Amino acid sequence: MEDILIKVENLRKRFPITGGVFGREVAAVHAVRGVSLTIAKGETLGLVGESGCGKSTLGHLMLRLIEPDEGSIVFDGRDITRASQGEMRPLRPRMQIVFQDPFSSLNPRMTVGDIVGEPLLVNRRGSPSERGERVMELLKLVGLGPEAYGRYPHEFSGGQRQRVGIARAIALTPSLIIADEPVSALDLSIRGEILNLLADLRGRFELTYLLIAHDLKVVENASDRVAVMYLGRIMELFPAERLAQARHPYTQALVSAVPIPDPAARRERMILKGDVPSQIAPPAGCPFHPRCPYAQEICRVEEPPLSEYMQGFTAACHLIEDMLRRRIELTAPAFAGN
Repeated sequence: MEDILIKVENLRKRFPITGGVFGREVAAVHAVRGVSLTIAKGETLGLVGESGCGKSTLGHLMLRLIEPDEGSIVFDGRDITRASQGEMRPLRPRMQIVFQDPFSSLNPRMTVGDIVGEPLLVNRRGSPSERGERVMELLKLVGLGPEAYGRYPHEFSGGQRQRVGIARAIALTPSLIIADEPVSALDLSIRGEILNLLADLRGRFELTYLLIAHDLKVVENASDRVAVMYLGRIMELFPAERLAQARHPYTQALVSAVPIPDPAARRERMILKGDVPSQIAPPAGCPFHPRCPYAQEICRVEEPPLSEYMQGFTAACHLIEDMLRRRIELTAPAFAGN
């Protein structure tokens, strides 16, 4: 347990929907439904899933930016689930976030020097001259020159703005960074540079990441482990380098949707039927069963627990163990020619 930086158990969050003259609750969006996971110190855990599955909400819950309805959050051995704002204040410098949109996350009326230096100012780190030196050092670390100090966010490209956001996140040398889709708003040519920067900073500062993305290839190449999320639940968790051995049908569908760099290569596509069920009224049983090509009756009535089916692999699926016992292969679609 001493190697675990953050641990969440049975985390749940619902957002009420109100209506009528008196604003009574008429329904609720079940954004996170019983998520349990751990992230070790120095690890990068990739969290992947379709838009609206609850990935960002889970990250915000872990930082206590929004309050959980149920469950527990333990950060570096300390239960922070119900910690007050005063109790959280000393921990905030150790828990930072890089937002998805590098433009809206930066104050357009502040210079880059003020934006990056604001965490130092708020936490009373150093004198004004020392803070200025630290900001210059941070800008250099993220690949920006000293001329960036006095400029405004609108004067930069998307990739440069994301570098500013990263510099702000590491200003207080945190332990944990939630990277909330940090490359989804960037050009494809810039994504690799930002991911490489995050990897370099991880080694330099011994950072721990929760890397949220909807692109499975992004998290596969940048993570140690991958958690696949669907409709507020973790469907599968596995080592990133062993993606080809992941067996949950939803993981297979995500793998089959990843573009292939070689135009001559072909792969079998797994096309999911129907739409993602509503988070207002999630289906009974396995949340994936309405779209799963292998669904059976038990999937429709009983929610599967997240359990280990192979060393290092856990999944919420009734069928995997049975398929393994009968030696029926249920693997990710293969690349043609491989």
